[in-house]
Amino acid sequence: MAIIKCIKDGIKKTLLVLPYIWMKNLSKKSVGSQSNEAQIIDRLVAKFNVPKSFIEFGFSGWEFNCCNLARDSKWEGLLIDGGAYNITIAKQIFHKRIMAKQLWLTLDSLDFIASYAKSRQVGVLSVDVDGNDYWFLEKLISINPALIITEFNVSFRLRPISVPYDPSFDRTKKHESWEYYGASLFAFNHLCSKNGYSLVDISQNGVNAFFVRNDLLTHDTQPLTLSEKLLVKTYPDGSIAPIYEFWEKIKGLSYIDITNMTSFMDTANK
Repeated sequence: MAIIKCIKDGIKKTLLVLPYIWMKNLSKKSVGSQSNEAQIIDRLVAKFNVPKSFIEFGFSGWEFNCCNLARDSKWEGLLIDGGAYNITIAKQIFHKRIMAKQLWLTLDSLDFIASYAKSRQVGVLSVDVDGNDYWFLEKLISINPALIITEFNVSFRLRPISVPYDPSFDRTKKHESWEYYGASLFAFNHLCSKNGYSLVDISQNGVNAFFVRNDLLTHDTQPLTLSEKLLVKTYPDGSIAPIYEFWEKIKGLSYIDITNMTSFMDTANK
């Protein structure tokens, strides 16, 4: 298996990857979302007055939230990721209608996204970088998208916390468990609420939150109330993630309380 993986990784760095992408894309199911994110987006953009433009960063070439929007010729979009392979896939499949850019995101390089958003009304903003998610959304929320999707760290439960900003954040290097990253659902809800958004849905696997701008809400919209019941993360095989065990492994690391922007090391009592 290790040899096969090495061969695949080698092909991805050569021009041989182009016919591979072309052949895989012949399958209608080649590009999808991690769970039911794409279906939730379809429902929300149909219900609310959402401009046909999206921005998604931290995506996988074959798996990302706005995949159905990218397929729709009426939509335009911007996809950003630090991996060259993901960008190659996007450029091969969606061509010029969807802009794909390889970029390591920091608070400084976010200016590229802000510049893109200036010339258009943004319908959907999707954030998933497994690290600085809260700090990136905090800076970009002023572009006023109709719909915000962000991955949250279920292991943080409803604590008002995020990992500290680090321009070189790498989830795989921060802690051996890979569970130290991002921010809690409470943190994102707090940020979005004070900027005029309401939480309206959670993905089926329990990791992505969906917020709609309040001026677009209809009379029959029922925003979700934060509760521990929302905090269930499931794996593709149906098993439930042991989020309490994960927290025990990482609770002594550094965090930021986003309600007062203070830092602390021990969150055992939070």
